[in-house]
Amino acid sequence: MDKFQKNLKNLILSDDRLIKSLFSKKSIVSIVRCMLEPLANENVPSMIFHRFKNTDGLDGIIKRLEYSRNIEMYNFLDPDIAIRDDLVELEFILLTSSRYNAVFIWDYSDDPKKENSHIYFMVNSKSVNQVFELLMENSKKDLSEKFYSYKPERRENELLNACIANILKNFNEAASENEFKDQALSYEPKDDCRELKDKIRHTSHEIRNQLSVLDIYSKILEKKFADDKTSSLIRKSISLIAMELNELKQFENLNLKEMLIEDVIPHSVEMFEEIVKQNNNKIIFINSTLENDKRKVLIDEGKFLSVLNNVIKNANQFTSDDEIIVELSKDDSNAKISIQNHGEAIDEETKSKIFKDGFTTREEGFGIGLSVCRKYLAEQLGTIELTSSDEEKTEFLIKLPLIDIV
Repeated sequence: MDKFQKNLKNLILSDDRLIKSLFSKKSIVSIVRCMLEPLANENVPSMIFHRFKNTDGLDGIIKRLEYSRNIEMYNFLDPDIAIRDDLVELEFILLTSSRYNAVFIWDYSDDPKKENSHIYFMVNSKSVNQVFELLMENSKKDLSEKFYSYKPERRENELLNACIANILKNFNEAASENEFKDQALSYEPKDDCRELKDKIRHTSHEIRNQLSVLDIYSKILEKKFADDKTSSLIRKSISLIAMELNELKQFENLNLKEMLIEDVIPHSVEMFEEIVKQNNNKIIFINSTLENDKRKVLIDEGKFLSVLNNVIKNANQFTSDDEIIVELSKDDSNAKISIQNHGEAIDEETKSKIFKDGFTTREEGFGIGLSVCRKYLAEQLGTIELTSSDEEKTEFLIKLPLIDIV
């Protein structure tokens, strides 16, 4: 066994990212399609290395990728690419792109019928580079310069792991609908979780019923008082609540879109214009970006607004007779959203715990707001931190990577 095959085999056999259950060929094809469809659909600049002994079910997507101007495909069954091909049943796909990088390896050689395989799946890891280097040792072409031109800091973020998790979740749903027998990535709650799951489902159902009533009355108010703005804000809140109910059913749902963040933030600011008046506060949005800077971010609008609403709500609750400032700026690589108030400073002990799940300083609080904010932002490439809290101001800073980096 040569070094290339041996090292890839070692990855499969020794790494904890090995999926222990067996996958059928049909399921493996489904996963490969899930990996490639986002690149094909959006024509994302990418490099893809693959070795498919059988392309049944993949011919269409492979042709789409090969004809794309922004995507380079390298087949390690091609004698002009690979130095030799003695890898028996081992197959793989390695891709790197402006969105994520990934390695997916499977090997039928341990199955006498050659119908099932364990899989090795890795996303946004430096080990992806190691697999690429193994490929280059077995290749007639040195593509390192192109491969490493994709910024590793963009790939190693938690969001992209969440994206892949969401792709696999969608695969599971498709597998269930098609009655596939192998559900290696499905999660079946333990018996002691079933009662809780039922309660969540029933409670969600009742809340949705009440949200429907609120939605109807918001339309009545709009018609009766001709107040389009207020009713629109009510329905926006209803949609955010509905999104949170969806979270109870599936924790990995993401609806990522390329958006101008300066178009999104005002939705949250408008929602709080009347609310902050209860504490005699005023909310101000400052857009400090250049007028011609149209660089976008990749976000789930609902989840991002949930984060921003939570931080603004906290800023309002802990101050009065104040101005809450939401300021947007962009540097070479990030959109930065600063949320400031000028109330009492946060003490050092609280600062160290503020993002911990379950920590709260209010008797009626649940201590989940900021921890969920951090989770949501991680799923969207973003971060949140408390940058300062003193007599002058308290500031939280949200960062989201810009798609086009200067």
